Amino acid sequence: MDITTLAAPDLPAQIHHIRFIPERNQNGEIFGALIIGHDITQQKRMEFELVSRERAFHSLAENLPDNIGRWDCEGRHLYINPVYERTLGKSAAEVIGTLIPDAHGAVKAAILQVAVTGEIITVAQTVTTKEGNTEYHEVNLAPERDLSGKIISVLGIGRDVTERKHIEMVLEKSEQSLKEAQRIAHVGNWDVDMVNDMLTWSDETYRIWEIDKEYFPATFEAFIETVHPEDRELVIKMYNDSLLNRSVYDVEHRLLFPDGRIKYIHERGEPHYDATGKPIRFIGVSLDITERKASEEKIKHMAHHDGLTQLPNRVLAKERAQQIIAQTKRVGAKAAFLFIDLDGFKDINDSLGHSARDLLLITIASRLQLCTQENDTISRQGGDEFLIILSEIYDETAITVTAEKILKELAKPVEITTHTLSVSGSIGIAIYPDHGDIFEVLLKNADTAMYRAKELGKNTHCLYTQQMNYNQIGVFQLQNDLKSATKNNEFVLFYQPQIDLAKNKITGAEALIRWQHPQRGMIPPMSFIPIAESSGMIVQIGQWVIEEACRQAALWHEQGIKICVAVNISAMQFKRGNLEDVVKNALISSQLDPKWLELELTESVMMHDAEKTLQSIRNLKALGVQLSIDDFGTGYSSLAYLKRFAVDKLKIDQSFIRDILNNPEDAIIVQTIIQMSKNLNLLTIAEGVENQEILEVVKNFGCDEVQGYHFAKPMEASALEEFFISYT
Repeated sequence: MDITTLAAPDLPAQIHHIRFIPERNQNGEIFGALIIGHDITQQKRMEFELVSRERAFHSLAENLPDNIGRWDCEGRHLYINPVYERTLGKSAAEVIGTLIPDAHGAVKAAILQVAVTGEIITVAQTVTTKEGNTEYHEVNLAPERDLSGKIISVLGIGRDVTERKHIEMVLEKSEQSLKEAQRIAHVGNWDVDMVNDMLTWSDETYRIWEIDKEYFPATFEAFIETVHPEDRELVIKMYNDSLLNRSVYDVEHRLLFPDGRIKYIHERGEPHYDATGKPIRFIGVSLDITERKASEEKIKHMAHHDGLTQLPNRVLAKERAQQIIAQTKRVGAKAAFLFIDLDGFKDINDSLGHSARDLLLITIASRLQLCTQENDTISRQGGDEFLIILSEIYDETAITVTAEKILKELAKPVEITTHTLSVSGSIGIAIYPDHGDIFEVLLKNADTAMYRAKELGKNTHCLYTQQMNYNQIGVFQLQNDLKSATKNNEFVLFYQPQIDLAKNKITGAEALIRWQHPQRGMIPPMSFIPIAESSGMIVQIGQWVIEEACRQAALWHEQGIKICVAVNISAMQFKRGNLEDVVKNALISSQLDPKWLELELTESVMMHDAEKTLQSIRNLKALGVQLSIDDFGTGYSSLAYLKRFAVDKLKIDQSFIRDILNNPEDAIIVQTIIQMSKNLNLLTIAEGVENQEILEVVKNFGCDEVQGYHFAKPMEASALEEFFISYT
């Protein structure tokens, strides 16, 4: 029999366990008892404590808002509180004794780990409620031990942190969005802890600086070391001024990388102070403006440079000119403005198109750079016009030397695709301070001198004089007078005879326009044709020439003078003047047989837009007129085009004829043209035959026809009638 006695019912002071063991004799009769007492006070107190704690645990667990559970070392549920029941959607009776489901794998693994290692573990758990909602829980797991210290179970407290998790997710998303925005905008933020001398950079700041944060000592001094050496003083000054004046820190500076690359940074920030006015923080942002700077430089370059040649344009030329003039004035020197216009450029543009034109201009620009010094300025003014400003001239012969050098460079052939192009230049020169002291005046005077160089035969240079301005005024007046010249019948045609060498008879005459000005008298074509072309009036004038030439030829035929009249057609007239209709109407009006009208076209006209030109020529040929190529040898024709266009005659340019006696190369060219023409069944006519010696040479080469001063100068119609009669 076992008896436990308690010294005190509620709070025992001493507890014993007494065991009574009966004693028997041999007959089995009880004659006494053996009493054994054992003090179990400590044990009972511990059991009492455990019961009390368990009672307290249950009281606490069932009233806390957290999920509380207990598992054995194999993961079986031993206890869940009411909150946990609601979370699981199951009662304790349904759960106790069951293993934690695999769906709660992370918690289960942690429970088993705690049961083995005895460590305290916190694990995140995602819970789907019976309503289908997702909750985020944070579960803290701790071991529970028996009196011997052995782990007998695992206690878990799980707290619903869904709201906190949502806040964290929003913050994380917001922070990620900020980082992404900073990355896209190349904006980084920074924070200087001035108390602890610590610098904090955002990830984008590190990316901008291209620095690994692990190897960067985060201090203001370390930041200054990254700034371009030339900008450090400025950055430090702006930083200190901001601290001193409590103003915004706003500065642009550069970063210099070890490989020589440069980045441009725009920084803005503000200092923060404590209650005593001591600066404690400096917060700001850094913006990578390298791309913006590059764009600004590109825009600035485009605003001041020619897009094709990359030379300074007129705007930058003016700025440079003002600087050169100021410097020249200080040192007592001179400056020279060389205005250059390319000769023959329009023909190239008309015949070969924009691509060839652009390549030629690029080549010309590079050649001009070979003719100048470092302090000089080369500018493209537009089209085929260039301006060179020579600085600090002490000897004016240097200007002439440069001009001659330019002409020599321009005269060199230019290979573009399958064509060899030849151009020359006309240069007008104005000198500071002799011919002006501001850019506009010097440019205008150099331009005026350039036109004078054109009048002198091109491929030359001319120094400005005051008289040229008076002449220029005359040009403007001529342009105004030209508008009424056709209406007032002020034009007249002169004719230069063309001789058939085999028959030794006049077979044709070239019609050459003259202007009988009412005040100035007879004006030669070189004085007004360029004006007519630049103003577009050449189309109207050209129509008059065709009509008058047909009328005169028909009148001669009535008189027995059977000659063909040749009319030169300008490029503008061919492209814009409705030439087919003009010729057809002139033939109908005059009743001239079309075979007695010859149209002279330049090579440049025929090479421009070949397919369209070919159709126009076919239409003209269908009318029955004759076609010839004027100034042959100076343009860019190919044999294939000659054959396709089916022209009747080649007119050898007088520049080859005049020097045929002194220049073997010209003689070879003329002989080659004549031989080639015979192979193509084309007639040839040499213009510019001025003496018997030249006549004999071209005749021996086999030329078919000639014209020139050796026979007759251009003359009025009545004079040609007399010449025709006398020649026959």
